[in-house]
Amino acid sequence: MNESLNGHIKQGRVYSETVWFEGSTALLEGQAVCYNWDYGTASEADARRFNRVEVPSVTNAQYFAGVASRPYAARSGGRFIEIYKPGSICNVLSRADSTIGVGRLTFEITGTTATNGSFRYEGLEGEGSCVPLQTVDRSLAAGTCLAKLDPPSRPSGGLEVLDIVDNDAIGTVMVGGTTLVTGATIGTGDCTYTLADGAIEGLRKKFGIITTEIATNDFVITVTSGRNASLADETIATVTFAGSATTVGTSVVLAWSGAWNLRNATKTCPALA
Repeated sequence: MNESLNGHIKQGRVYSETVWFEGSTALLEGQAVCYNWDYGTASEADARRFNRVEVPSVTNAQYFAGVASRPYAARSGGRFIEIYKPGSICNVLSRADSTIGVGRLTFEITGTTATNGSFRYEGLEGEGSCVPLQTVDRSLAAGTCLAKLDPPSRPSGGLEVLDIVDNDAIGTVMVGGTTLVTGATIGTGDCTYTLADGAIEGLRKKFGIITTEIATNDFVITVTSGRNASLADETIATVTFAGSATTVGTSVVLAWSGAWNLRNATKTCPALA
């Protein structure tokens, strides 16, 4: 809190809430947390599902709560913390090279405590994403960046980064949100993934490439049920990020409405079939 005489005009506009953090790990200022939306017994009405938070994971990423308002030391058994909710002007924990007002950053799910819930790449707009309001380079070391959290709306679903798998399936991918693929080039055979049908109307899924290119073979996504209404309602059976045409930044966005419907794709890639 800024207690100077002009503090009222220097402080950001925030929407704060006190919640119970279930984890025992430390939290850094601006680190994202998500609601424990399935807390307790599923058959019982339990409102604690939206006043208890935990570190981001592939199972709670659709339920972004906010970012830690300040650093919190590790404490066994959990603790109360203050979070800044969607719509706030506040610091986020960034690992990106940011320019004021340019682009969007989305909270990332990682297996490392210190970086889980940090903001590094651009995912979908919505709760859990933000627009940087500070020109700063945090790409070499995590630190704070002033940002405007996207307002209350549909969830961004968070973001994950997975390695390319040569001649095999990519494995577990989170439901909804953004999956970015990186790693070594493919040499022996295609890297594959099967996108199952959605369970929530309006659920969005973004796939993107952040490696230099995929050489020789392809990253092929089989879409269980897909439609492309913009092209005479054609069926989408596969989305292919093909070979050396797949450069950094190529992406596709699909939304579930009885089928995975095309919402956006970059100009040169991926190919739909």
